[in-house]
Amino acid sequence: MIEMKNVYKSFGKNNGRVEALRGVNLSIADGEMVSIMGKSGSGKSTLLNIIGGMMSFDSGEYIYDGKSIDYKNHKKLVELRRNDIGVVVQYFALAEDLNVYNNVALPLKYKGYSGRKVKKLVMEVLEELGISDKVKAYPNELSGGQKQRVAIARAIVKQPKLILADEPTGALDAATGEEVQRIFKKLNDSGKTVIIVTHDEKVASICDRIIHIKDGVVDNEV
Repeated sequence: MIEMKNVYKSFGKNNGRVEALRGVNLSIADGEMVSIMGKSGSGKSTLLNIIGGMMSFDSGEYIYDGKSIDYKNHKKLVELRRNDIGVVVQYFALAEDLNVYNNVALPLKYKGYSGRKVKKLVMEVLEELGISDKVKAYPNELSGGQKQRVAIARAIVKQPKLILADEPTGALDAATGEEVQRIFKKLNDSGKTVIIVTHDEKVASICDRIIHIKDGVVDNEV
C-alpha cells in the first residue's frame, strides 16, 4: 500500500537547516499494523505527516496504492486526505465549541453527505466505540479516554483505508491507553491498515512490525 524510496525532508535554510529525514526507504502492506519508534527528533512525526499527505518532501518518491504522490497537485492531495486517510493525534484536536456528534460528523460534511447519511454513520461509529451516550456532550465534559474515542470516531467515520496515529496513548493513563490499544487492534482486524508513531513499548508490541527511525533514517525493522 505504501512505499517510500530515498525520501529526504529538511527544515530551515543555511546554518539553521535541519535534515529531518535523510533517505528513508520503507514499505507497508495493505492490512498491516505497524509502529514507528525512535527518540524525539528522530523524524517519526515528519514521516507520518508525509505519509498522510500533510507535508511535502524535498526529494525521493512516495507511492500510495500503486500511484506516485504529486505534492504539487493540491486537488489530489485533498482527495487523498479526505477519502483514504484518517488521522488521530496525541491531544485529540477536537473542536471545543462543537459537541461529540458534530466533531465526528465534520469529515462527512466536508464530503457533502446528506444529513440522514451523516447521522447514520456517526451513530454507528459512536455505538461501535461505546460513546453513543455522549453524543450531545462537549469536549470539556469528557475524560481523556472519551476524548480519544471521539477523535478515533472522527478519523474512522468516513471509512478510510489507512489510519495514522501520532502518540495516541501519550496523554492517557495506563488503563485507558490499553483500551485505546484494543480499539486500534480491532480496527486492524477489520482490515484497516494502521500506522502508529509511539514511544510506548506496549503499543508497539501489538503491531505486526516495528520500524525504528534514528537520525532521519530507518535504523532497523523488527
